[in-house]
Amino acid sequence: MAGSLMAVFWSLLSAMMFAGTFILVKLGRRTVTTVATLWITLSFNVVILWFWSLTVQPVDFTDWWGWRYFALAGLFAPLLGRLFQFIGMARLGANITTPITLTHPLVTVLIAVVILSEPVTFTKLVGGVLVLIGSLAVGSQGASATALSSVLEGQQRRYLWFPVAASLAYGISVVFRKVGIDLGTDAVTASAVTTSASWVVVTLFVTLRWQWQRIRCSRFELGYLAAAGVLSSLGPVFFYLALQRGELIVVAPLAATTPLFVLLATWVLSREGELFSRTVLTGTLVTVIGVSLMTAF
Repeated sequence: MAGSLMAVFWSLLSAMMFAGTFILVKLGRRTVTTVATLWITLSFNVVILWFWSLTVQPVDFTDWWGWRYFALAGLFAPLLGRLFQFIGMARLGANITTPITLTHPLVTVLIAVVILSEPVTFTKLVGGVLVLIGSLAVGSQGASATALSSVLEGQQRRYLWFPVAASLAYGISVVFRKVGIDLGTDAVTASAVTTSASWVVVTLFVTLRWQWQRIRCSRFELGYLAAAGVLSSLGPVFFYLALQRGELIVVAPLAATTPLFVLLATWVLSREGELFSRTVLTGTLVTVIGVSLMTAF
């Protein structure tokens, strides 16, 4: 029971860190490009996490083959997942892309149950579904049936595969992280390897495309991106701690509660009461019930 409670705690704390990252990037971006934002935040991740890993405990670099799952996880997410998500937002808008991307826990849970043969109880399954439904309700705030219908009926429907691909990438990445962390690597080193894999690929992309002139930002933007880099470094560490203590069917849906914390932070910063519509309140209540079921049983 204690392990399940800690898995819930670390999962929600991880979601809070990624929500804070999103808010900081949104508040700080002025003229910095998407590629620059990704490379700068990943650079902070690599420096912070490797410094943390090397100073807290000795790292056995001879066991590099055991890190292969973390490298694979880093290629799927944040790299491919974030890339497909950004393209989807550019083509379809955030209101259509976000809800589809948030279905990634379904991919993770399906692989966990069918391929990894993780044990699953009915109560935890119901709790996970409720958390996912609640997160989707909050994440889809602002999306209308009319907007979705126009996408499905128009030529934009060919772009729907981008958020679907993002969902698959995020879902598969979580599975690789779980398999890797169960081999005994500590959470900080696992996070360092994961982010390093993404950083290497992004750096190669920028170099081969001769886009280094686009990797620039103002001092104001750098401050926010640095803060975002700190939070996005803590996020994966907390997530790996959750994976060490709980099953994927518990951790994956809870990790998708980031929109709930984003909405709460937005309300605190803007004090816009209209953000809490009936859909959002219902989604929040359903999420809380789902978390309670996963914690109590």
